[in-house]
Amino acid sequence: MRIRMLAAVVAAAAVLSGCGQDAPVEPNALPAPKPPAPTTAAPTSQAPSAGNSVELDTSPTIARIKQRRLLLVGVRDDAPQFATRDQAGEYRGFDVEMARDLAKRIGLDPTQVQFRRLPSTLLLDGVAAGNVDVLFGGTADNPQLAEVGPYVITGSERYLVVKSDDRKLAGELQRMLDEAVADGSWQRAYDATLGAAGIQARPGS
Repeated sequence: MRIRMLAAVVAAAAVLSGCGQDAPVEPNALPAPKPPAPTTAAPTSQAPSAGNSVELDTSPTIARIKQRRLLLVGVRDDAPQFATRDQAGEYRGFDVEMARDLAKRIGLDPTQVQFRRLPSTLLLDGVAAGNVDVLFGGTADNPQLAEVGPYVITGSERYLVVKSDDRKLAGELQRMLDEAVADGSWQRAYDATLGAAGIQARPGS
């Protein structure tokens, strides 16, 4: 009887001892994957501050002309060979043809030019006050104004006059005048106006 009880106690102890052990590890089992390392977002380049100045690729005056879709041109009222207005209200003359050529080079239609005939006493004031974008046939004896050209030479030199606060404007207009001479536009304007009236002239460029 004692032997049976002893055997039962030993068996029970063996069962309890087995329940506390871990499950056997398979020899070919792969190790558990490691959790991914935390990632940090790549630094992004900072946008330029609103205070940074950006130089325009073009003249601010020409940019305004394109936005307005109109070129304001001052012409002298004392030089009918260069600019006059006929009975139908149409402007004609060498300066008129050259102004329309400039409009095309700016990107406008040749009809998108508004002419303003100015007496000699108001030529410079018209430019300085911004009433015209460019004056044909003037001179710049004022620090607020700058000369471009000459665009034509007869007995004297005739210049385009613009405001001097737009540093790029004079350079761009000079380039357009040079192109007009190079591609024959200047000659065609001369032949149709001054040349037809027997006035000798040559380009300034």
